[in-house]
Amino acid sequence: MIARKDYKVLGGKLIRVELETDAGIVRRAAVKGDFFAHPEEAFERAEAGLVGLRIDELHSSARRLFGEGPLAIFGATPEDIAFALEGAAREAQGH
Repeated sequence: MIARKDYKVLGGKLIRVELETDAGIVRRAAVKGDFFAHPEEAFERAEAGLVGLRIDELHSSARRLFGEGPLAIFGATPEDIAFALEGAAREAQGH
């Protein structure tokens, strides 16, 4: 199942996520938006780290993945990204 979710963070920045799941497992995840991330490679690693996660561990894992290491996000927080991903996961599950 593929689900998409748009989320506006405080201050008006947009986060757009697309999540493909199968049997409760993330098969593909894409996180885009009006925010900036540096270095880009670290953001791509965090995004790739979502693949293979169970939907029920997505929120906490996303907060950790997007909040660690050299990754700096401007215009959104790791919590904002986790919230948007969680919304897409709920849609993927039909909630």
